[in-house]
Amino acid sequence: MKRLIVLLFGLHCATGLARAEILGMQVERAVTEQDMKDSLREIDLVDEKGAPFDLRAALGNGKPTLVSIWAHWCPNCVAEAPGYKALAKACPGRWNVVFVSSMQKDYPKDLAKFKTFGLPWKIYRISDTTKTDKAKARAAGAFYGLTKEGGVVTPTHYFVNGVGVVEAIVSGRINFAEPDRLAAFCGS
Repeated sequence: MKRLIVLLFGLHCATGLARAEILGMQVERAVTEQDMKDSLREIDLVDEKGAPFDLRAALGNGKPTLVSIWAHWCPNCVAEAPGYKALAKACPGRWNVVFVSSMQKDYPKDLAKFKTFGLPWKIYRISDTTKTDKAKARAAGAFYGLTKEGGVVTPTHYFVNGVGVVEAIVSGRINFAEPDRLAAFCGS
């Protein structure tokens, strides 16, 4: 994990940006970095059949976790698919990988597009609890890292270590197929 963070830090330094742990594309957000981190323990996710997914359990199972906010209309999200395939082939089961649709209303289209890649993971959406529970709605906004204009930056990746601590949030495309990045992910 530390090697991956070093690689991500290198990406951060290469862009010349100096902003805490949110790396990559910088936008004015309506939420804080801490709100974004805390949201991982507060959001409720469901799969295509409405079955809940326990993200808190995944974050606490001892394996590092990558949570990616994804959209069918996002060219950078789609461009990451070959890298995810390389990651799945190089070290299956090493990481918890969780994809989340960037907008509830787009979930059917996100799901259909996501399935075309043949990845071994599922894509989830935020549950409907956000429609009736204000705290859940705030957590969802924080999770998405809502911009001041109310938008979402895609892809956004949360890198969480094996004990559940968010080590980095990366906004923007990552090439997971790069040899150094694969080595960092696979622990070799």
